Amino acid sequence: MHNFEKYSNELKVRLSETARIAGIEGRVIRWDESTAPNPVMNVFPCTESDVVETVKYCRENGLKCFVQNGGHNWRVRNHKTIDVVIHLRAMNKVSINEENQTVVIGGGILVGGLIEAVTAKKLEVVTGGCNTVGVLGNLLHGGLGRYTGKYGLGLDNLLSANLVDATGKLHHLDKTTNPDLWWAIRGAGSSFGIVTEATIKAHPQSNDGLSWSCTLIFTNPDVSKFQAIFKAIEDTEMEDIMSLQCSLVHLPAGPSIIAVPWYYGPEDKAEKVWKQLLDIEPTVKEAKMLPANKLNDVNDASCAMGGRKPSLGMGIERLDSAAFLEIWNLMTEFSKTGAGGPAILIERFPKAKTLSFADDTVFPPSNRGIGYEVVCFPIYQDAALDDKAKDFVQTVRNIWVQQCGDPKKPSCYGACAGFDEPLETMFGDAERVKKLMTIKRKWDPENYWGALFDLP
Repeated sequence: MHNFEKYSNELKVRLSETARIAGIEGRVIRWDESTAPNPVMNVFPCTESDVVETVKYCRENGLKCFVQNGGHNWRVRNHKTIDVVIHLRAMNKVSINEENQTVVIGGGILVGGLIEAVTAKKLEVVTGGCNTVGVLGNLLHGGLGRYTGKYGLGLDNLLSANLVDATGKLHHLDKTTNPDLWWAIRGAGSSFGIVTEATIKAHPQSNDGLSWSCTLIFTNPDVSKFQAIFKAIEDTEMEDIMSLQCSLVHLPAGPSIIAVPWYYGPEDKAEKVWKQLLDIEPTVKEAKMLPANKLNDVNDASCAMGGRKPSLGMGIERLDSAAFLEIWNLMTEFSKTGAGGPAILIERFPKAKTLSFADDTVFPPSNRGIGYEVVCFPIYQDAALDDKAKDFVQTVRNIWVQQCGDPKKPSCYGACAGFDEPLETMFGDAERVKKLMTIKRKWDPENYWGALFDLP
């Protein structure tokens, strides 16, 4: 591609010997390819200095750069204008201080790698639910996971971070330095730069790290069973050692509901707390005790990279079965367009712990108490279906807003937002958004880091 040779020759002399530069052949596939950048140059740094020099070079030469680690975010704005992608995967160090129960992680560590490292030390950390997601991409926008009920959000467990800003300057951030920027990166981190390293809290394992997980598949459920499943989920009182994933999917055997209740404790207690759901008689039931390093393996298939999945998520307060039956029918209609099977994900986490933290981040209290995080996934291959997919997810969003929460105060977990989500939905009231925008104008007045959130 034009200019690649010039750019790569000029940049490589500024990088470490182990850093790598590639052209379009070095592009790393994303989870959703519908807005994947097609850059002139792919840079694979190995040190913080490599990241600093790459950003400086891009700014000096009028190039737009974008950072990628796990590559799971489905919202890349202006992706066609991105010239350089900085891939952090080689910066994947994990340094554990067992005495202080802290972990220093590189910007390129993935969830699965971090879990393996801390499990070996009989520790646990708050991470996302997919092994191939970047730890910091998840954490900086909230950080929901299995241990949220015990320890809060991932961002509540962030102690410090190193960030490369839009000028290529490296900053160390914590609660005592640059307090406004520290407030803003915990919830909107990607809008302010590249986090190359972070220190997070770790916690001792409980129950030898063993947890109970059960996959329940309800194939072709009739309306009464559909309603019973949703009622059981709503009726179950969530302890801090519980979580639930529930998916509406199209399987080869037919339209199905897959529920995955989880309990951090022994099997007999798990069966009691989830009894109402377990008693509905699924088509398939598979329960097992999981070691800590297998915590997220149930999600590996849905985390597979590639395809077009321009998804959209919201926060809702109730599982209105009539609303979800309407969505169920919309999924069937979307499948008839030639798309693969779309999916709806419902997640439920206990929120008492997340609500106990001080309001000292841009992540708003209103979103800490969301009843259910829900996401609509259109899954297909043909770019000709992009417009139909957009209409589909927007229709689903409108149903959630109008029938499953307060239409006047919609909420959204920012990492799962669609392209056009209002800032107030993700970050709270107008005053919070105003403060966020003021900080943005100070640290990134040109909105150089504007690929994920539009903070002009």
